Amino acid sequence: MTTTSALGTLVGCNATCFWTGRHGDVVDSAQLAEIMLANDTSAAAARNLQSHMDYIQAVQRHATAMGQELGISLGVNPRHLLLPAIDEDPREMVLEYRLRGPRRLQASALRPDLNWCSELNPTGRSVCGDIKSQKLCGSCWAFAATDLIETAVAIAGNATPVSLSTQQLLSCSKGPQVHTFHYCFASSPTMPSWVSPTKQWNATNDGCGGGMTQNALTDAVSKIKNLASRLTWPDNNDASSSRSPYPCTQLPDNSTAAHITGWEPALGTNSCASTSDPTRLLQDALATGPLAVAMHAQGLFPEYKGGVFTCPKIIHSDLIDHALLLVGYGYSSGTPHWILKNSYGAGWGINGFMHLAMDDDINCGLNIFPIRVLGASRGASVLRVDGGGDLDFGGLTLAAWLGIAATIAIITLLATIVGVRIALKRRANMHRC
Repeated sequence: MTTTSALGTLVGCNATCFWTGRHGDVVDSAQLAEIMLANDTSAAAARNLQSHMDYIQAVQRHATAMGQELGISLGVNPRHLLLPAIDEDPREMVLEYRLRGPRRLQASALRPDLNWCSELNPTGRSVCGDIKSQKLCGSCWAFAATDLIETAVAIAGNATPVSLSTQQLLSCSKGPQVHTFHYCFASSPTMPSWVSPTKQWNATNDGCGGGMTQNALTDAVSKIKNLASRLTWPDNNDASSSRSPYPCTQLPDNSTAAHITGWEPALGTNSCASTSDPTRLLQDALATGPLAVAMHAQGLFPEYKGGVFTCPKIIHSDLIDHALLLVGYGYSSGTPHWILKNSYGAGWGINGFMHLAMDDDINCGLNIFPIRVLGASRGASVLRVDGGGDLDFGGLTLAAWLGIAATIAIITLLATIVGVRIALKRRANMHRC
């Protein structure tokens, strides 16, 4: 028996629960655990994975017993090897999902499909970079910022996206900031009571301790200025700038991958000239490119594997706790949904993406912090080619470059051996956190 679901997706439970294996085959829990733990045999990883599998199975069994259709697929991904056990009652989770109920929109809110990470957009190509993973670092704000800038640069330059350094923002965007957002739709009868026409937001960027995307973009403009690629400034899961390859304000021009001149809220005081419908406003704002947003990411969000995710009512602003990239919208079985690019790795969700049901108020929080960047452009470090290709032989012969490549290969092999030993030490430390 085979399935089209992704690795780690729960297929179903009766006396035994079955999951999707590596090649679409259906496996039992023990077989899935063996697959997932192939590259990490530590006791902590095995314990974490088993606790999440138990939780997901319990949720599915309770949903079946209550006759509740969740509407989404659940499963495990590589993050679950690192995350501790879930301290939530599966019965309460199923009950909460039942209380959400369907929240359909009027037909007037529907538009044709749009997806900036596919060909379904005005450019006819994907402008999105690769799916990244924040691992256990609370750095979603930095990933949302770099993902947003990458897409803006790709659109402005009509070019392939260049992966930017999230670590640069973790190391260099710190401290408190205050920003004001305007909500022209605040008077809508479906709005939560805490949404007012104008609201000031105080937030502090604190490395892996959390932060806000707008703070990072402000620092990218006023303090950092020259943005590095991930190759120039790689991730090290450390918020300190002492291990950075360059001082935060002194990245050389020839090492710069991108610039921006500013940012702005995608929704403002003048956005409601033709409509105050929050869903239509977001759709209109997406017409020029992806938006950095924030949403409620608790409950079954970490276990999401597919389908259209339904959000609870956001009764307080503290429930909006995760930043990511809004890249479009579409329809599944008649249900309109948003398309979101996350930073949990490609093993989460639909190859790293989520389909979130549109709703009749703030769309799970998406309407609160939608942001776009201004003046995006490429830096001088982008590789260029003689005559318009991708590589430049720099005046040397091909034979000379092949000799250099052989030398580099030997050095790389030695460095890899050392790197593996260092990585094992870091992983052990991470499991003890």
